[in-house]
Amino acid sequence: MYLCIDIGGTKTIIALVNHRGKILHSVKFETIPDQKLFYEHLISQIRINFVANETVAFGVAMPGVVKDNKCPKLANLPWKNFDIAKKLNKDFGKPVFVENDANLGALGEARKNPEKNLYFTFSTGIGGGVVSDGKILKKYQDFEPGHNLYTYHGQKKEWEDFAAASAVNQKYGKLVSEINDRASWDDITDRMLLGLASLTASIKPDRIIFGGPLGLALSRYRRQLRKKLSRELPKNVQMPALIKARYGQFSVIQGCYLYAKSHLKDC
Repeated sequence: MYLCIDIGGTKTIIALVNHRGKILHSVKFETIPDQKLFYEHLISQIRINFVANETVAFGVAMPGVVKDNKCPKLANLPWKNFDIAKKLNKDFGKPVFVENDANLGALGEARKNPEKNLYFTFSTGIGGGVVSDGKILKKYQDFEPGHNLYTYHGQKKEWEDFAAASAVNQKYGKLVSEINDRASWDDITDRMLLGLASLTASIKPDRIIFGGPLGLALSRYRRQLRKKLSRELPKNVQMPALIKARYGQFSVIQGCYLYAKSHLKDC
């Protein structure tokens, strides 16, 4: 079995996953901004809710660029040089494999799909990953689409500052799941389109998978977004399928499992 940890900007999920990818048990808690307190709470939750010695490896997702199994800096958390792999290995004696959360979300959602899959998570920020033939494409290993700059209302802003689920929540004073009127979704899809159009044209995916709170509401605006995106794409770029994340809030957990399993074989 594998112990999988999805660390997000606002929440963290720990899940025990068997060798077939089935989630046996999971817990969720708010991500504590203080780095030391977060880790103390994390290992406490592991020891209370899981039997760590039953696992063969840990798979960990971090919301930032990962190099050499470490995440030196995170965009939406004030953590620096947090070597969580070293800490978990010391405390539990198991191999730990760390990767960017959106890359793992892409890996989990593209499971058994050989096409080029472009995955976005519209949550606290906007993350993205590209997977083809079941592998994270190295060209997009450090893909951080939420930090791309676009002109929005006459100002240069990072995409996630106006199109992430958190930005939408702030704009409308309610959760994405509570927005129902067409005018609001027209505005939201325009925000999403600024990044989607250029990234789709350059990456040319067969499928775009939408995760995070905003992505999981895709059924409310898919038709509007598809119509707008088709108008923006060059004629030589095929319109991709627009798909809601199959595993919902557990997309990244599925990726953690697949990533740890594949890397354990290489050890």
